[in-house]
Amino acid sequence: MTDRMYVSRLPLLSYVGVYLHEKEFPQPLYLDLELTISLAEAAQTDDLENALDYSGLCRDIQAVASREHCHLIETRLTELLAIAFWDPRVSEARGRLYKPGAVPGAEISVERTLSRADLSAFPSAAP
Repeated sequence: MTDRMYVSRLPLLSYVGVYLHEKEFPQPLYLDLELTISLAEAAQTDDLENALDYSGLCRDIQAVASREHCHLIETRLTELLAIAFWDPRVSEARGRLYKPGAVPGAEISVERTLSRADLSAFPSAAP
């Protein structure tokens, strides 16, 4: 059985972009996240200890997003997806990162899917 957990439109402030103002001021971003994780034990036991702490996950993502500057939202998305793998039960993470205001009149986003095995290719993203 494949279970999924979703986080939709998580607001972020992040130093991301190539222009001077993007390096000096945090940019608003939004993240949609889809995690492949077994929910069976949490559902069977009704015990919070057996569930993914989605509140903590969202706080961690927001904290990492607000740290160091990076040039590309592709890089930022990869860093943020890697956080999901801090929980060993997550086998795959898919995310879409939105950068509103990047292009007037358009909404720009990138989407990426990573498996736990993919993390070795991104040393800076490992837990």
